[in-house]
Amino acid sequence: MNLYFKNRSGWCFIQLIICDVFVSNSSAGNPSGVVELEYWLCDDDLLQLARRINQPVTAFVVSLSGDFHIRWFALAGEINLCGHGSLAAGAVMLDRYFMTHITFHSQYGNVTISKEGNLYSLVLPSWSGNFPAKNESGLRLPCEFIDIFSTRDLVVVLPSVEAVISYTPNYEEISKMNHHHALMVTGQDGNSGYVLRYFAPKIGIDEDLATGSAQCSLAPYWFNKLAKERLAVNQLSHTGGYFEVERLSDQQIKLLAQVTFR
Repeated sequence: MNLYFKNRSGWCFIQLIICDVFVSNSSAGNPSGVVELEYWLCDDDLLQLARRINQPVTAFVVSLSGDFHIRWFALAGEINLCGHGSLAAGAVMLDRYFMTHITFHSQYGNVTISKEGNLYSLVLPSWSGNFPAKNESGLRLPCEFIDIFSTRDLVVVLPSVEAVISYTPNYEEISKMNHHHALMVTGQDGNSGYVLRYFAPKIGIDEDLATGSAQCSLAPYWFNKLAKERLAVNQLSHTGGYFEVERLSDQQIKLLAQVTFR
C-alpha cells in the first residue's frame, strides 16, 4: 500500500505493509503496520503517521550505515520492546532483502528475527518476577489468585483458564497504575502451556490482541512452574493469539510465531 504523508519538509512517499502476527488456524493474531523510511522523521510526524495507518502498532525501520534501526508507535505514542511489531518488521525485511535473519537496533536493545521453516523466531530477554508485587493503590484485583508478581508489568496468576476468560478489567483503574506498564492475567492450560490476557490502557490499548513482550514476564514463570523448556501459549483476546516459547537460558527466551502479509 502506498501513502503520501505531509510533514514539515513537504510531502513524503510512504510504502506501507500490514502484517498479522501470532496467527494460527483458530487465532487471527495482532496486526502491525511496517514502514521503512530513508531517514527518521520527527517524533510528532511518526506518531501522526501511525495514527493515520491506524493499526495497534506501526513499526518504523531505517537503515543507517548498514544497520537496521527500529521504533514502535501505538496510537497514543511510542512504546518499547514490541514483540509483534518486531516480528512484522522482521518478516517484511527478510522477504524484501532475501535474508535469513536480521538484527534491529533500538534504544531498548537489539532484536534479532530469524526464519525457521514456516515460523519466525524472536529472541527476547527473560525477566525475573518480583515477589510480592509492589502494591498499586486503587487497583482491585480478582478475589482468588494463585500468585502475583511484577516485572515491567503487573502479573496476576489465576486458578484456571475459565477465570482468565471471565476476568472483567476496570480500564480506568488500570490506566492509573503508577509502577507498571500494564496488567496481565494468566493461567495454566494443561501440562504444556498457559493462557493470558493483557491490558495496557496507559498506552492507549485497553486489551491487546496478542502481545509478544508479555512472554518476557510469563514464560520464565511457567517454565519453572510446569518444569518444561518449551510451551504453547494462547492469548484470549477477541481475535486470539498463538505463540510458542522456548527457554534458551536464564537470560533469554525464544518466541516463535506465524506471520502473514495482507
